[in-house]
Amino acid sequence: MENRFQRIFLVPVLAMSTLVFSAYSQTVTANEQSQAPVVEAKADVERREILDDLLDTEDFEIGIQAGVISIEDFESNAWLSGHIGYHINEHFYVKARYGQAEAGETSFEKLVSAAPLLTDDQRDFTYYGLNIGYNFLPGEIFLTKDLVLNSVFSIEVGGGSTEFAGDDEFTVNITANYRVFINDWVAWDIAMSDYVLDTQVTGESKTTHNLNFVTGLSFYF
Repeated sequence: MENRFQRIFLVPVLAMSTLVFSAYSQTVTANEQSQAPVVEAKADVERREILDDLLDTEDFEIGIQAGVISIEDFESNAWLSGHIGYHINEHFYVKARYGQAEAGETSFEKLVSAAPLLTDDQRDFTYYGLNIGYNFLPGEIFLTKDLVLNSVFSIEVGGGSTEFAGDDEFTVNITANYRVFINDWVAWDIAMSDYVLDTQVTGESKTTHNLNFVTGLSFYF
């Protein structure tokens, strides 16, 4: 009987002791953590300053480019072009364009021994027109870790006239242009264009797409 009463009173006492010891241990641990010194970890990164060349406030530009144009049905040929532009604001600009190439021979002329389709003068492919451009996606190009140049991507749409095969044809021009500003007055241009016009050289009227790739320099003043 005595052992029974001892067990009845001993079990709650042991349980209470366990709870008190557990609470005391947690309190001591929390106090030790709160008293531990706080160590701040700082990234060991050396800061560097990058000075970007900005465009001058002058709004005019003049440029010259060289490249290649694929005249539909008349091979790929060397292309020279130039332009004069005026920047209305930071987004929009207008550009007067001029370009020239000399068309090659068609596949028919190469395969058949016959009179050429065009004379030498008629093979001159000359374009002049006016485009409006929109600047977007401004950014930077990292040539080295210390040399950073400004850049911008633009789209141009316009129209003009093309002298080819003895005719003057209205031409739609679409151009994608990427410029890298070497300094505050010189930019390196890379551009792809499509000159869309109707021709009747092969005996039937059709719309031709004459793709063009050029690169060159533009000067701001």
